[in-house]
This record gives sequence, structure tokens and C-alpha cells, in this order.
Amino acid sequence: MKKSYLVLAILFFVNIAFAGDQLTSAFEFLRTDFNPRTAAMGNAFSTARGDVGSLLINPAGMAYYEADQYMFNFTNYLLDINGGMLAYSQQVENMGVLSASIVYMDFGTIKKTTDIGAEIGSFEPVNLALVAGWADHFDQGFSYGVNFKYVYSQIQDYNASAIALDFGLIWDVPFEDDLYIGLAVQNLGSNTEYYNKTQENLPFSVRLGVSKKLAHLPLEITVSNTGLNNIVSFSDVVGQLSVGGEFTISESVRLRMGYDNRLNSDLKTIEQTNFGGLSGGIGIYVNNFRFDYAYSNYNLLGNTHRFGFSGTL
Repeated sequence: MKKSYLVLAILFFVNIAFAGDQLTSAFEFLRTDFNPRTAAMGNAFSTARGDVGSLLINPAGMAYYEADQYMFNFTNYLLDINGGMLAYSQQVENMGVLSASIVYMDFGTIKKTTDIGAEIGSFEPVNLALVAGWADHFDQGFSYGVNFKYVYSQIQDYNASAIALDFGLIWDVPFEDDLYIGLAVQNLGSNTEYYNKTQENLPFSVRLGVSKKLAHLPLEITVSNTGLNNIVSFSDVVGQLSVGGEFTISESVRLRMGYDNRLNSDLKTIEQTNFGGLSGGIGIYVNNFRFDYAYSNYNLLGNTHRFGFSGTL
């Protein structure tokens, strides 16, 4: 248990050191959840276990290894923005579970104009992240995971790059069946190259979540705070909560729903205030394969659709 307390203390002091307003930064695409399963649950599933698609939510979940796993995800985001994720995980003897992922987001074609609005061409901004992860169990009921990231962004003639780190813990609570608590530090790092020599912060965040499988209902409920480092008052705690659930209809079908309160608050308008931040989806399991779909409502901005295909070897 001394190891566990040491790791928690490190995370606590990291949170203090990097606390503050991190709501705007470079490499904003790193905040995007490309996994249809966790996105359908309102980005609240901080204790997702054994799902390589949730590698960027909490890398400690990969310690719950079941088989070598691969995943292809595609996100049809707002406007002409699209993104995706390719991931693979494999257990290595005496080392734990190693994972690798490529994440990208492109913003379509943007017109290039002069000061008076005359078109003189176009460009296509591109964001890319290369991720290597490592996860394993330590102490009773605890798992940990670490992601190492290289991040690259190009906007017209300007480039930026960064090195970042994610670190996560999941605790399988021993005094209650199917109760898990997860903590993750995301995007801890700095730029190695800047847009036009302009220094910017990475989208650093600390998330804390809990999930519980109900004893008499095939439902796992999860609650998460995705911005602990931005909390100033108690209202901020509630304002950044997200909730979700995964209902097992049968061995082949799972339904998912979620609500992201922070996203709802950001999207509120006078004309429409009710549905921003709501999400839902479905997972279909056939033999060793799984198909996932997620829908997320962004109020007047539109809707996003995420598709995923995964399997085990």
C-alpha cells in the first residue's frame, strides 16, 4: 500500500503544480474522445477496463488484459472536421500490457485569402498524435498505466510539436463488488516546436471517476469529473461532472447513454438549451469482433457521429 500512497501523492502535487485555467491551449484535439464506447457514455467512463479504444481516457484500464486487441475508429465531427484512431495492445511476459495508437484530426480544406478577401489558394490543417502505452497491476486491487505521446500539428506554413505524458490509476475496491475508482492525469508535457515561435500550453487535465456494476441489473453506471485542475469552487465540481451507463441487453448487444454537464453549459443558447451534451450509442458483439456507434449532441453546432470496429486475436 505504500506504493499506492506514493503514486497518489505524486498525482496530487502534479495537480497543484499545473492547476489553473487550461480551457484553451494548443493541440485542442487531444481533448476529443475518439472511442465510440466511452463517447456514448458522456466521456464519463474513466474506469474503462481492457478496452484499447479507451487508452487515452485512462491508460491504467489496459492492465485488465483479456487478449491481444486492435481497434479502428472514425469520428465525423462538426462541419468538415473528421478524426480517427488506430490502436493495438499486446501482453508482453514480465512487462505487462503494451499498447500503441495513432490519432489524427483534419479540418478539411480552408480557403486562403488576402486582406481584402480575394482567394489565393487553400490549405488543410492536420493534427497527429503517436502514442505508446504501458500498463500493469501493482499492490492489491490497483492497476496503473502510462502513455508517452508525440504530438504534431500543421496549419498552413506553421508547424508545432510536443512531447506529452498520461498517467492513470484504477482501484478495484475490495470491500464492494464491481466498484472501481479511476484517476488520470492527461497531457502533461511541453512543446518542442511552436507555431510562429508562440509558446502555448498543452490541454492538461486531471480526471477522477467511479463506476459500479449493479448487482441485480445488467447495468454499469459511471460518474466522472473531467477537469479537477480547473476547480475553484464547489459549483465547478458539479459543472464539470459527466454521467453515463452501459446496459447489457444480451451477449451481443449493449446500449449506452451519457450526459456531459460541462459541454451542456458551454453550448447553452437563448434559443435552445436542453439537449447539448447528451449522447448515446450501441455496441454489437459478434464472436471476436465488435462494432460501436455513438451519437453526441452539440446543440446548435450540430451532431457528431463516431464509428468503431475492434477485435481480439
